[in-house]
Amino acid sequence: MSLTGESSGPARTSEARWLVTGAKGQLGRAAVALASAHDVRAHGTEIDISDSEAVKSLLEQLRPDVVLNCAAFTAVDRCESEPALAERANALGPAVVAAACAGGPLLVHVSTDFVFDGRASTPIAEEAATGPASVYGRTKLEGERAVAEAGGAHLIVRTQWLFGPGQNFVRTIQRLAANGGPLRVVEDQLGRPTWTSALAHAIFRAVEVGARGKLHLACEGTASWFDLAHMVVEEGARRGLHPPVEVRAIPTSEMPRPAPRPAYGVLGLERARGLGLVLPHWREALDGYLDAVREGRDA
Repeated sequence: MSLTGESSGPARTSEARWLVTGAKGQLGRAAVALASAHDVRAHGTEIDISDSEAVKSLLEQLRPDVVLNCAAFTAVDRCESEPALAERANALGPAVVAAACAGGPLLVHVSTDFVFDGRASTPIAEEAATGPASVYGRTKLEGERAVAEAGGAHLIVRTQWLFGPGQNFVRTIQRLAANGGPLRVVEDQLGRPTWTSALAHAIFRAVEVGARGKLHLACEGTASWFDLAHMVVEEGARRGLHPPVEVRAIPTSEMPRPAPRPAYGVLGLERARGLGLVLPHWREALDGYLDAVREGRDA
């Protein structure tokens, strides 16, 4: 099935070779960990994707069938003060990788809801007008455009509010809860909290079914940061991960940040559902993640 009118191409065969850039990040680590379950041999790397010679050499050496580009500069506030670094990682890097992949492997590039202006009121479709309000969002959109314009087979996956291996919002709330409350968390920003394990699984499946173009992938359900934090505290305390603490809802105006956040970034999932790519509800996903944390597994 084609998502944008392009030929979708055949589904990838088993034992496909994947190259995962940004493999030490939350999604990269999850993808490498899940690869064997999908008959995929994944090689993870932290290569500088803006180095064209290094990227070309790596592709010639590994000859992957699929390149999953998880590499990005995702420190949203730092992007405002370090725009050159953001441009290099989020715009130039994807352009380099896309050029190297053109005529060769399928490129799966990971993007974000920050490419939208955050003023929608219903779930945002893949072809909705973009309008990033931050350096992070602008550079990620430039990266998307570079991938689409390179002429190679590609799949641009937009996702949001990730939690998985490593540092993330859930772990931050757990750490703060362990130090005692009350916690103050923004309630007027909405999105879809997404477990990287479920997302990685959906990306593998998306490639298997031949998805191309733009595709939104995130967990089902909508939440505010307050909703997510409240459940993290409640479920974490029930599992004995930290003591129960109070979580107070506040407006964004009481927690100003250098980079503006989308007030409404909820990604529309109709195309994903049509392809059979349905991720769990975020509450179910969070349960699975917290269980893994309690059991000491790298989730």
